[in-house]
Amino acid sequence: MKKILQRLRRLRRPLDRRERGVAMLIVLTWLALMISLVSEFTYGTTVDSAQAANARDELRAHYLARSSVNLARLLIKIQQKFVDPSMAQAKQMLSQFAGPQSGTGSTAGAANPLGALAGISLRVTDYAGPLMGFFSGSKDEVAGLGALVGIDTEGIKGLGLKAGSFDAEITAEDGKIDVACGSGVTPDRNRQLVVYRLLMGLMYSRRFERLFSEADATGQFATREEVARAIIDWADADDQLFSPQGNAGAEDYKYDARADRYRAHDNSFDSVEELKMVRGVSDGFMEAFAPHLTVYASDVNCLVNLGAISNKNGGDCTPLLMGIIRASVLDPANPTKPPTDPAVLDDSRLYPIASVACDRASAAGFDSIASITSLMKTPQTAVLPDDPRYKIFQSMSPIAISDGDLAKVAKVEAPRVYRIVATGTYGRVKKKITAILDTKRVLANPQTMNPAAEKAAGILQYWREE
Repeated sequence: MKKILQRLRRLRRPLDRRERGVAMLIVLTWLALMISLVSEFTYGTTVDSAQAANARDELRAHYLARSSVNLARLLIKIQQKFVDPSMAQAKQMLSQFAGPQSGTGSTAGAANPLGALAGISLRVTDYAGPLMGFFSGSKDEVAGLGALVGIDTEGIKGLGLKAGSFDAEITAEDGKIDVACGSGVTPDRNRQLVVYRLLMGLMYSRRFERLFSEADATGQFATREEVARAIIDWADADDQLFSPQGNAGAEDYKYDARADRYRAHDNSFDSVEELKMVRGVSDGFMEAFAPHLTVYASDVNCLVNLGAISNKNGGDCTPLLMGIIRASVLDPANPTKPPTDPAVLDDSRLYPIASVACDRASAAGFDSIASITSLMKTPQTAVLPDDPRYKIFQSMSPIAISDGDLAKVAKVEAPRVYRIVATGTYGRVKKKITAILDTKRVLANPQTMNPAAEKAAGILQYWREE
């Protein structure tokens, strides 16, 4: 055996210098390949896990936002079924207890201090955010909210969330100018005149002069009258240029002469954003006036519901109220004719009164057209005697507007159409749903399994998820 091993050793060929280290090279190549494969697998697994987590969070955020919409619809129903009737009874009792008001001017409020309380209203929809906190907040937040109203939430099930949150903002669409009113295949001139008066009143203020003195993106200038006419002509089906005087030629806005050609809609607006396509409507116009315009209001006579205006939720209804007041004094037959009382066109006189009126609308609301016209005549009754504005208002000349004139462009009643902006958040994902709800609209094409319940909860006119 020993001889055999010695013979084998003699026969073994010594390795060439170039063949040394091949095994190490093979091992290193194999290790590099395995590292790349493991890295690719780890990266793919991490991406898939993140995608799955995002999809999960996105789905949860979506349904949290939908839950917020459903709770908002419940609040609107509570407002209409319980709060509004209760407030009407309270107003009636206060009016009967207080008796008729006596005196005029500042003495009226002093003679009958309970008379001012008759206009108090409660809108639970204005407090949607805090009320949502009972269902979307953490355990500590729910307990804190319960302590504010004297409710022990420890034993109540279904309150709060372990993870995620949702919120909602509810505003009334009735308290805006409906630019789609009177439009469509069969336009109504009388309604168009109301919309024209409201638009002219809204745009009249001198603070908006720059919007109509500068050229737009296409290099064209447009006056207030031209913009108001263009908005009405965009949404009516005829080819005749709208004119408040009634004598005009054919429409010629040259939409097809632009670099990006298109034609007028010649039908009702689909959304407020569609106004951007109308000649003379710029980004500045949308920023200034879009918060006061809508295409979802329900009044057949194009009246703005002053019972729905408010300064809450980051809005300012002063420009809108100024526009409505100015529209009310314009001649219905000839809106281009100057009003009899030029004081209504003076911003320095109208703005302070309209500002106080908007504060009153946000805090207590209006119960009638007469309460608004009375406030315009005696604005000092809306502030306390120790308020610095009291003496200023007392020394100002009144702005006289008749109830009949204001009733031609506005009304006061409970809101009917609401805008719900709901948000749901889970993890890093945030979903937003915008819905328009009409509480009295007829369900024309029922696609739901329960049409009666859908009608009772309100008909959805618009739904957008983002």
